[in-house]
Amino acid sequence: MIRDLGPYAPKRAHKLNPPLLAMLLNGVHDHHKGQVFVLQVGAGSGQVGLPLLQRFQDDGWSGLLIEPLPQNFAELDALHKDSDRVAVLNLGISDVSANLLLHSLSPEADARNRRIPLNRASLIRDRIATPGSAEDDLLAVEVPFLRMDTVLGELGIDSAQLVAINAGGHEAQVLQSFDLAALDPALVMVHSTPDTASDDTCIATLTTAGLYPFRVAGWLMGLAPGRLAVPLEDLLTFFRKGLGATEDEE
Repeated sequence: MIRDLGPYAPKRAHKLNPPLLAMLLNGVHDHHKGQVFVLQVGAGSGQVGLPLLQRFQDDGWSGLLIEPLPQNFAELDALHKDSDRVAVLNLGISDVSANLLLHSLSPEADARNRRIPLNRASLIRDRIATPGSAEDDLLAVEVPFLRMDTVLGELGIDSAQLVAINAGGHEAQVLQSFDLAALDPALVMVHSTPDTASDDTCIATLTTAGLYPFRVAGWLMGLAPGRLAVPLEDLLTFFRKGLGATEDEE
């Protein structure tokens, strides 16, 4: 059951994002007593984006990390090469199995656009092109894409506590490629663009799987009711409610 605690409008709402994200991950960790398996699609290089590296290295988490862009995968593979708890795959995930063109910026174009994340990739060419991009600024590589249910079946994976999807506008198709409810995750994170048809589909998929949809830190979240241990100490400390603390002035 969700209980309304009343409105809260901080002056700088974006500053809540990192601690809220950390609290959600802590909640997954605590509820599952550290036995957390992560299924991540669009893992990138593994060092930027979601703060999962420390969880794999220090908190005992395990996972399957999937990344289609070769240069990102090379870094991801090197990062986890000595791990016996993290597996990495160089392929894409979609609702069809096929070889598809994955678009990205050239290294030179990436260097000129420092305000956007490095090594972005998408099946949608127009998501990668930036204002003023020349034809040779855009690269395309053919990458094998599989359905997620095929991958999970081949590897014998039937559950995951955390599912994270960042697929460059292809998130709805990723979610449609497997039975999300069957994995029974405590938390699902989808890097989805609000007010788009794809986002509406993602929300519907989360809801059908019995998850509550929220937006936190630029992610569409699906929370399983009763499946997160709430880190109240973290929450109260962040809002400076400890004895002797001075409350923020609004």
